[in-house]
Amino acid sequence: MSDDGTASVVNCPSCAFENPSANRFCGGCGTRLPDACPSCGNEIVGGNNFCGNCGFDIRTSATSEASAPPPVVSRPQVKESPALSDSAAERRHLTVMFCDLADSTELSGQLDPEDLRDVIAAYQSAAASVIEKWNGYIARYMGDGILVYFGYPRAHEDDPERAVHAGLDIVARIKALKVRPGLDLHVRIGVATGLVVAGDLIGSGASEERVVLGVTPNLAARLQGLAEYDSVVISDGTHRLVGGFFDYEDLGRQNLKGIAAPENAWRVTAISQTTSRFEATTEAGLSALVGRQEEIGLLQGRWRQAKSGEGQVVMLSGEAGVGKSRIVEAFMRSVEDEDQARITLSCSPFHKNSALYPIIGCLERVMGIVRSDSATERLEKLTQFVAATELDPDGIVPFVATVMIDGATLPVEYSGGTPEEQRRRVWDALLALLEAQTKIHPLIMIGEDIHWIDPSTQEFCSLLIERLRDLRLLLVLSTRPEYQAPWLGHPHVTTFTLNRLSRSDSEALIAGIAGEAKLPTSVLNQIVERTDGVPLFIEELTKTVLESGSLEIVDGKYELAGKMQGIEIPASLHDSLMARLDRMAPVKEVAQIAAVVGRQFDEDVLADVCKLDIDDLRLALEQLIDADLIVRRSLPPSATFQFKHALVQDTAYESLLKATRQRYHLDIANALAARSTRDDPVPTEILAHHYSEARSAEKAVPLWKEAAEKAAERWASAEAVGHLERGLELMPLMPDAEQRAKLELPLLLDLVAGLRILDRYPDALKALELAETDATASANDEALAEIHYMRGNIYFPMGNIDGCLNEHEMAQQFARKASSPAMEARALSGLGDAWFMRGHLITAHDSFKACLDVVEQHGLKQIEPVNRAMYSHSLLYLLEMDKALENVTLAARLAVENGNDRAEMVARGSCAGKILFDMGDYDASRKEVETALDIATRIGARRFEPVNLAILTQIELVGDNRSKAIEHARKAVEISRETGILFAGPLAMGALALATDNDEERRMAITEGMAVLEQGCVGHSHIWFYRNAMDALLQAGNLDGADAIAEAAEEYISEQPIPWMSLIIRRARVLAELGRGHRTEENMAEAQAVLDEAREQGFNAVTPALEQALAGQDT
Repeated sequence: MSDDGTASVVNCPSCAFENPSANRFCGGCGTRLPDACPSCGNEIVGGNNFCGNCGFDIRTSATSEASAPPPVVSRPQVKESPALSDSAAERRHLTVMFCDLADSTELSGQLDPEDLRDVIAAYQSAAASVIEKWNGYIARYMGDGILVYFGYPRAHEDDPERAVHAGLDIVARIKALKVRPGLDLHVRIGVATGLVVAGDLIGSGASEERVVLGVTPNLAARLQGLAEYDSVVISDGTHRLVGGFFDYEDLGRQNLKGIAAPENAWRVTAISQTTSRFEATTEAGLSALVGRQEEIGLLQGRWRQAKSGEGQVVMLSGEAGVGKSRIVEAFMRSVEDEDQARITLSCSPFHKNSALYPIIGCLERVMGIVRSDSATERLEKLTQFVAATELDPDGIVPFVATVMIDGATLPVEYSGGTPEEQRRRVWDALLALLEAQTKIHPLIMIGEDIHWIDPSTQEFCSLLIERLRDLRLLLVLSTRPEYQAPWLGHPHVTTFTLNRLSRSDSEALIAGIAGEAKLPTSVLNQIVERTDGVPLFIEELTKTVLESGSLEIVDGKYELAGKMQGIEIPASLHDSLMARLDRMAPVKEVAQIAAVVGRQFDEDVLADVCKLDIDDLRLALEQLIDADLIVRRSLPPSATFQFKHALVQDTAYESLLKATRQRYHLDIANALAARSTRDDPVPTEILAHHYSEARSAEKAVPLWKEAAEKAAERWASAEAVGHLERGLELMPLMPDAEQRAKLELPLLLDLVAGLRILDRYPDALKALELAETDATASANDEALAEIHYMRGNIYFPMGNIDGCLNEHEMAQQFARKASSPAMEARALSGLGDAWFMRGHLITAHDSFKACLDVVEQHGLKQIEPVNRAMYSHSLLYLLEMDKALENVTLAARLAVENGNDRAEMVARGSCAGKILFDMGDYDASRKEVETALDIATRIGARRFEPVNLAILTQIELVGDNRSKAIEHARKAVEISRETGILFAGPLAMGALALATDNDEERRMAITEGMAVLEQGCVGHSHIWFYRNAMDALLQAGNLDGADAIAEAAEEYISEQPIPWMSLIIRRARVLAELGRGHRTEENMAEAQAVLDEAREQGFNAVTPALEQALAGQDT
């Protein structure tokens, strides 16, 4: 029995099951347990008569093997996998303690060597017993120093806390150790937590010593050197993990030898007086509670019953981190203004066998007893507390004192009777004391973490639950699912199993932690997917992301500061997640290989990689299911499984050495490739992923290109870009320079195409620089033509007019040099876009016509749809409406036939939508625009959404639906700001100015639109802004403003007048004159002439205002 009442345990070397020290065989798997020294717990090597650690004569306590009980086997043992046996080294998140005996050099000069040996042995033995109690592992004795691991070879969910407790206990134990008269021993202890590589580092199994590499052991040693006599100094990393459990002195930033950066150090002064583990772990504050209204409502309902005298019990059951204590805390806050008192029973993982530990702690808190109080002071506070009730102190104090005060015994008159009778009297006293409190106030009693309850406290709770149905008492118990409560079935006991949060609730929790700034969608999705709705996981992972330095706030929202390589598992979760895996030795390795396969994995592939017999593998998988680590998704012959938590998979994966992971990835890739068939193919990106992680670039890169092409065919542009980026990352690993040069250029060009669709222009331009270097080096004229063409296409939406023209002219030159009709057609298409951007729409029309001539001459059907659409667009501005409609209809049909979604989107929205609107066919225009919007959403082309929303705005205004028009226009402006204001921003602002009935909003929209135009925008943004701004100001009665916009529009087209714009300018000016009341013969004739021309050209959208003005009506 350990000093705190906890039975000493022996960890099974086969399955890591914790066995009582009296066991000779493992209670978990039946394996024979190693003999241990009864004095220090050190493992005894077979044949030894004395302990090699402390010298104890083990023959005095030897037990005949014949008397050992037969082994109890719950499941057959899984044979070791050949795939797993070559190296036991792992990556671990470890807490390391370095303990040093102070002034040992002076002792060696004062003592005889034999006496010194006895002193050192006594010190080591005392420290070892404490370390064993807290489940530490002594890695090495180094003279007067002891190196200890917490978290390896087996992790616990609270290893940093165990290490600090052990350090404080060692200090107390050594101070009290009296080896020789007049000799006082002192220790100094350092503790640090961090990432290490642990295990058989050579890989040969030649050494049984468990070595740890990394900065953490060195940091622990340096912190030990910083410690004063009889003190424990911990690293900042350890402090963050154990913060609320202890009291500290901040030693500030320390420059430590061999440590790269200054480290904040903390001296641990005492165990804190926190009420509960929840209070200790939430010292930094609580995040908002989401998605738990039902649970809190249940507690409030049971509380109302309890207040009326119908005592109730609610047991909240759920996995670790699901939010049990958080719900209880929220409930308590909801009733804090009511007449009530609260007491808490806090169970502890370190006191599962410490009788009445939660009850004693609860009594000490309510009576104001502190750790330093003497027995007399404790008794006095107990007596005062009881005196405040109506109870007879003589019937209460003596019995409660036996629980709370060391050495207290019952008075003589009560000392008779059996131990059970005496125990019952103690229970009666405690229950009477509790009942008395319910008469003063209705009482809420919280039993926290009762899965760690000790047997005596459980017995007391059973008695309490039997009696409380007539008390003003609500008992709320929180527990994990594995706990089997003995009091279920009572009508006043309610059990509520907590589920994980929904996706929407998870996102709400993340948003609350992130604050006012919004996280990027990609980051939000990663957090949601990896945390599986467990609130603790969500909170810790979100905080890790926010503190990682990978995000920056731009314009009130978070943006990635660079490429995010992945979200690290928070240090606060490492130990608890690793503990779940360590409990499953030796089948943990199966889980590790499964983690390499993925979140979901097939039994057959796992069998190929593990090289286990199928029966052994199935046995291992059943054990992992029993441990709640994985779940079965389908049954044999195609059995599939899935990790229950993504973070458990991540932990299993990250515990493997990088070299081991690579080998497994290669084995998995080869196994999948062998199983892939035409009828049942393995997804290309899955094969590419495994070959990538195996660092097999020559196999992975072509697969990434293939996966990207397949994604692009589905217009999954984001996925295609991701695949291409993965492939390009592997280029430096390509063993063959010629093959690298051959693959890199096509990858870069495909990447640019995808980045352009996603409106990631800066990234696309950087990729083009790399591509141009490769193409120039290989004198690849066709590739250079494509590069210049792509760069021109990117400059187009960015508003770089001169750059766009220059690049497409260069593209045309290289296309002709390479004798490539396809590239020449594309270059002509680009020139059409460039002239379109400049507002020279007649020249643009000529370029698109020349492009179509090349297309028709060489049968380039793939290039035709989008260019015919743009040709039709230019015809609109030449006021050739019928011809424009004919060409855009053909363009949309060809796009559908070719499966070209982007071309169809352009044809239907930007082109057909505008043409049909101006022709006055508003229903047909709406149909085309809504189809274009659907396509834009599907293929991720958000840049085009504002154009279509602006057209919808005008359609709604024609239908007198102003509120809907304003909604569309505001959304168009919002998206323009997100995707690049220079492409369609002014067009959207013009639509907003036309739609709004708010003078200030109209003024701001026009002012900002004009300002953006000055930066250089696409031509359609100019002319459509001018058109809508003129109409907006005319309708608002700002006639001078309308004239000013007309003047700006006329100046814009002065180099190359456009019939469409010229007619709109004439219309605006004459409407302004008529609006001023200048209904002269000249003005009336001009209005009629504009109306006649519009009707003749089929420009029906502009005629109603003219007709009304001529009739003398307000426009």
